[in-house]
Amino acid sequence: KEKIFPGTDLRYTDNFDDVNNLEVIVTKGGKEPSTGSEFLNSISYLFGETTKTDFESKSEGGFKPNTAAQISVLSADVSKKNGKNYYEFELLTRTADGNEGGRHQLISAASSNGNLYVFRAQAGD
Repeated sequence: KEKIFPGTDLRYTDNFDDVNNLEVIVTKGGKEPSTGSEFLNSISYLFGETTKTDFESKSEGGFKPNTAAQISVLSADVSKKNGKNYYEFELLTRTADGNEGGRHQLISAASSNGNLYVFRAQAGD
């Protein structure tokens, strides 16, 4: 069975448009993120990575030169209850791929005993 990301426990993709999907990812072990920034850095692979780091581009799709993607944090909440860290984010990601206006990401996660449980829902703009 194909797993797009390590630790993928569940993945649903819309039959009409695969930009719309949701997934549950469980990462076992590792340091528990204590801040929102640490959490987003720990799951940054979910938003894609540029394989070439020395590229040059003009202003592509309204981005500043040499930029191919951006993420805007629309809302964020980090809390701790009963010794567990909880994270909730609403993000808008945009890439210079010309596919729709961007992608909304709703992320809810919890860390407990060194495990990170992430739910992510993505919808095209």
